[in-house]
Amino acid sequence: MALIAARVLGAAFVGVGVFMLVMTWGSYQRDKVILREGLHAEGTVVKKELLAADDDTDYVLHYAFTPQDGIRREHQRNVSANLWKRLRPGDRIQVLYGQSDPRRSFPEGQGVTSLGLALFLSVVEVLLTLIGGVALFGKAVPESPEV
Repeated sequence: MALIAARVLGAAFVGVGVFMLVMTWGSYQRDKVILREGLHAEGTVVKKELLAADDDTDYVLHYAFTPQDGIRREHQRNVSANLWKRLRPGDRIQVLYGQSDPRRSFPEGQGVTSLGLALFLSVVEVLLTLIGGVALFGKAVPESPEV
């Protein structure tokens, strides 16, 4: 029974690790494509939100813009503390958005998944996958009876 539980747990670790690895690099690549081929639009700051915890603070900017398809979109994105403090609701900002998918956007100069973050997360995700692989494919050693 313990062997089955170890295999199930191992499979879950492998599945989650691979899924997160694909999502991390997919996000990085999507942001790089928007930087390279994205379209620009003028946006408006709708509101600012400060999410503070004991050890971390997130500066969230809510903004709206109208891409070429004419449909007004409202998005939110974590931004730098400097930009967050400088902007006020109603201020104009430049928004960069995906040509094929305007739902993917960020204020110009902000919000891009960094290579460093993608690499760090990849190391964690590969370790998670390897631990799962050991549990999933490792050889089970039967317990020897006590003499």
